[in-house]
Amino acid sequence: MNKFKQIFSGLTIAYGQYQPGDRGENGTKQKGKAFIVRKPVTDELWTNHLEGQGAALGIIPITENNDCRWGCIDIDQYDLDHLSLIKSIRSLKLPVIVCRSKSGGAHVFLFTTENIPASLMQSKLKQMSIILGYEGSEIFPKQTEILVERGDTGNFLNLPYHNQMKGLRYAINDKGEGCELEEFYQLYDLYSCTKKEVEEIKTEEKKIEEAFPGGPPCLNKLAAIGFGEGSRNNALFSIAVYYKQANPDTWEDEIVKANIKYMEPPLNNNEVQQLIKSVSRKGYDKYRCKDAPINAVCQSGLCRTKRFGVGFGEEEMPVLGSLTKYTSTPPQWFLNVDKTRVELKTEQLYSPPLFALACLDQANLIVPVPKPKDWKQHFLKPMMTGLQEVEPLESLNPMNEITGLLQDWTTNRQSARTMDDVFNKLPYTDNEFTYFRMEDFFNFCKRNNWDKDKNQTGNLLKQLDVFVEESRVRVKKQQPRLIKIKAMKQLDVSISKVEYQEEHF
Repeated sequence: MNKFKQIFSGLTIAYGQYQPGDRGENGTKQKGKAFIVRKPVTDELWTNHLEGQGAALGIIPITENNDCRWGCIDIDQYDLDHLSLIKSIRSLKLPVIVCRSKSGGAHVFLFTTENIPASLMQSKLKQMSIILGYEGSEIFPKQTEILVERGDTGNFLNLPYHNQMKGLRYAINDKGEGCELEEFYQLYDLYSCTKKEVEEIKTEEKKIEEAFPGGPPCLNKLAAIGFGEGSRNNALFSIAVYYKQANPDTWEDEIVKANIKYMEPPLNNNEVQQLIKSVSRKGYDKYRCKDAPINAVCQSGLCRTKRFGVGFGEEEMPVLGSLTKYTSTPPQWFLNVDKTRVELKTEQLYSPPLFALACLDQANLIVPVPKPKDWKQHFLKPMMTGLQEVEPLESLNPMNEITGLLQDWTTNRQSARTMDDVFNKLPYTDNEFTYFRMEDFFNFCKRNNWDKDKNQTGNLLKQLDVFVEESRVRVKKQQPRLIKIKAMKQLDVSISKVEYQEEHF
């Protein structure tokens, strides 16, 4: 266990698990749920993983210091030829280890003997994925930095050797054979690298001639592996859309040639001419991303970076990576936008204009504003498929936060000497209760980075155990509305940043 723990060390304050979906009424399996548990990664969890006790352990490779000791290319291809992949890896002299994933694809691991910057690990693995022919595959770590102080954790990967060799995730040796755990340790000792060795890994891109230069990755992949007979019409339609954009003067001739070259057997001339007529109509010249055979090999994120991809004619959208939801009230969202981790509210994630403003504020990125329908279909829905949920930090829970602010406001600030001083924006405390005006407390909260409005603040305040009532009280011949709470105990240290600075200076 200790060796396994050392090899896959990562973030220590949280770990991931996957909860399989239940069976539906018709027997179909429902989608499972990936979630992050905000607790230390204990030795018991490591042992249970290897022994197959409970769910598989998921580790977040990036640490609190934004470095890591391992990374992974996640090749999500069910019919993957693992031996061919390993032969390509060895021919390129890449110091990585291939493990079978649960789905039958591959997790290609790069291990290091010392912590290296997450940015270096991610960059090298992205370069490797390109030269191996799997550009667009998910890369772990997904982040180059995580906002730990805001409750961020990054994304986890389920580890191999759950229940050791009885599970579906295990290393594969250079002969294409599954490895026992001890043999995996031998592979690790052979291929793990120092930081300097990682920096020196040669990842020069192979010049691969594309059938459709600058076009959707799906079309180039299908051109290499073949178009299925039952989906020829859809495939040729998308090829026609490509040629109409790439070669607008000769696209009709190009599609006739493509039919003969790529379709087996070719469509008859009447079908081709009808297809050309359809693509010629304005508004109908769109890629059929949802239909076979495109949907099986779709890489929408990568496609939008191509000149003639699905984003043709629009401003280039930055690469949108993994999405994480923190189940606070209200929820927090963290999204990778290019290389920056952006924190979002639900309304910012749902609305393209608000999303664009958040990217400008936090990442200095000017992003295009797609139509709401396109945003939901092409961006938001794909992001939600890989969603990971995380328990929020207790300190970021609004109830805990407002309790701390209230305690600081009523015990660590200057207090009123008499009830009359509530008009001087001060809380007054007698032997049992504290009284104050709501607007004074709310202004104090705002000075301390409180992001709720006045109504939300009042509703949260009324839910606290110390809240007694809100009523009119006669003070100086007036009857202001005052909040009445049970007197709170004084904190040792103030949590107020603004007031503290004023007192200090």
